Amino acid sequence: MATTHQTHGITRQTIKNMLLDAGAVYVNYGETDERLIGATSGGNTFTVEREIKIIEIDGARGKVKGARRITEENAVLTINLLEMSAENFKLMLTAADVSDWLDTDGSTVIGKVIKPRGQILDSDYVKNIALVATVSGTDQPCVIILKNVLADDELEIELEDKEEGKPEVALSAHYDPEKVTEPPYEIRYPAVSTT
Repeated sequence: MATTHQTHGITRQTIKNMLLDAGAVYVNYGETDERLIGATSGGNTFTVEREIKIIEIDGARGKVKGARRITEENAVLTINLLEMSAENFKLMLTAADVSDWLDTDGSTVIGKVIKPRGQILDSDYVKNIALVATVSGTDQPCVIILKNVLADDELEIELEDKEEGKPEVALSAHYDPEKVTEPPYEIRYPAVSTT
């Protein structure tokens, strides 16, 4: 007797297992110094780049099960940052110091000064960056966490009439030197009701 299979992937669980909207980005998620990075515009993108080596074995006629290994794995969260702040400028510049901006007589703080630095220090690495997204059918979020994070590439803010500056910022996870075989990211997905 022939088995009948569906010709589409939709099930009762489908509407309970979708990621919705752009999500919110947090710096140091779950830590005492956690902060919301602020508004983004144009969405956020989580990317895992992997290099997988296929081990060539004499006598094999093609790919052999078990004869593959991951030789490189990098996780990146790319955001289109709309909300500017001294903390966000420091994050985007990778290596920078923030100090008080004082008025001319030096008695009143009127803002912050962000000064780029030519050397990346251990303290420049953010403990983690998290993208918190809505999962349909649940009140619990999906949380994607990147660890030991620095911004990559250049900082470019395009300003023009009737538009908002929203630099694209690539935030990369970095391996802990004491745990170089442990990928520096994780995905926390909530339990979804089966009813």
